[in-house]
Amino acid sequence: MEIFIKPVLWTYREITRGNNNLIEGEYGVRIRMTQARAITYISIGFSSSLKEWDNKKNYPRLTHPKYKELAVSIDKIIDDILFEVKLAEKSGRNITPIQIKAAVKKSGKSVPNVDKPNKILAYIQTLVDQYEDSDNPGYASIFRNCKVSVQKLLCNKDCKFIEFTRAHHEAYELQISKNSESTKSIYLRTLYRVWNLAIADDLVGKELHPRKYIKFKVYKRIRTKKRSIKSDYFQQILRLKFPEESREYRSHLLLQFMYYARGINFNDMLKLKPDNIQNNGLVYKRSKNKRDYNFQLHPKAVDIINTFLNYPVQSDAGYIFPFIFKMHDTAKKIHTRIKSALKDFNEDAKVIAKAVGWEVQFTSNSLRHGFASHLNEANVEIRIIQEALGHETQLQTQTYLDDIDDNVVAEAINKALLC
Repeated sequence: MEIFIKPVLWTYREITRGNNNLIEGEYGVRIRMTQARAITYISIGFSSSLKEWDNKKNYPRLTHPKYKELAVSIDKIIDDILFEVKLAEKSGRNITPIQIKAAVKKSGKSVPNVDKPNKILAYIQTLVDQYEDSDNPGYASIFRNCKVSVQKLLCNKDCKFIEFTRAHHEAYELQISKNSESTKSIYLRTLYRVWNLAIADDLVGKELHPRKYIKFKVYKRIRTKKRSIKSDYFQQILRLKFPEESREYRSHLLLQFMYYARGINFNDMLKLKPDNIQNNGLVYKRSKNKRDYNFQLHPKAVDIINTFLNYPVQSDAGYIFPFIFKMHDTAKKIHTRIKSALKDFNEDAKVIAKAVGWEVQFTSNSLRHGFASHLNEANVEIRIIQEALGHETQLQTQTYLDDIDDNVVAEAINKALLC
């Protein structure tokens, strides 16, 4: 469920006892998190008068006597909040504002720790180890990718945080510049998080934070590219035939199941067991948002399940699809196995799409987008598509729908501009 974040001036009570950053007679500045009408605040230890607070921008005015310190504190806490949200999404874990507040407050404590290495690569490795030890492979993977990217920049030579200069930060931004906007954002959010934690551990000063040198706006709203496949091409894909002993045959079945099971996530699909199938209906909890799903399966999805229940290779751990076995006995091993299976599937999906002349990117994500877009093409009401996808709002659903075809746009413009 989406969390809305906004810096606010807490005008319900004046500061009665001041200090360096809290001025008597002013109001405290807080970060407000709203989720399903429930509100949680994080106090940042600064105050402002009504005159020096811009309600339209939800930010202090430049005339605020401690504008720089206050702005840095606001941005830092918002960085931490958004990073916790992103980590939760990446690991398929639901998170509440109260949990975020606890995590941010904990990471914000400046407690010197002599056991924490003061070199960047070694420090990031401690974060990887921490999440692997707590069976959070998704979190560990995020920091591991960050370590690899920094290691590449440093040519495999570690250095202290205080030795990582402006030139390093600018070179890092250049190094990831060829990636998509969203991928760059993920890399930099992770880097920012590493620095925030290192600052909290007294390994580096706030004045050396990456945001001071990097121009890319990490948290700007990025419109992602549509990943759907046109319905006529998908119908051609459904009619394809592959040898039953081939990997493409299995992937062809999987892509059909994902499509007919309302765009089920690849990760959730591979974790299904016979108990999840009840009276030809699918009952499961989605990893990403922890929401319970319970719906009638399309007959073709039921047929595919029956095919896998009689497939030559069977999971010895009780899963419907033969990918996770008893040897995958930890969260990390299951995560790694699913990641490997997804890589194979996406490779096969590319081959399958190319066989019908679809040259645009086609992956597991395309199936969920395609499921929504094809319903939309058939004039199914958006509220029904929203329910089918399990979205909280129609705004979420809209992101899955195709952009209007340019031929439709051109025709409308030509008619409108006729003299």
